[in-house]
Amino acid sequence: MATSSTRPINQLLDILGKKWVLRILWELHTEPCTFRELQGRCGDISPTMINNRVKDLCAGNLVEKTPDQGYRLSTFGKELVDVFMPLNDFATRWSDSNR
Repeated sequence: MATSSTRPINQLLDILGKKWVLRILWELHTEPCTFRELQGRCGDISPTMINNRVKDLCAGNLVEKTPDQGYRLSTFGKELVDVFMPLNDFATRWSDSNR
């Protein structure tokens, strides 16, 4: 994957900073799905955008195609989502405190 930085953290943040990438990763974190299923989970994203972002994530080795032509998180993608889980827990507590 081509990015503008040579530092690994910046390369990762370049990928994650693209619109809809985090949503797609999150939608894939529970189970693999076909493109159509992913589109259903991400209802407010155009198919073209989903396709572009999935290509970016595959090129970044965070998502991979399944044997049945669906998509799933790669080993690195799963590890990345595991890193996000404490942030998700915090976000839930934070959101609950603002109600």
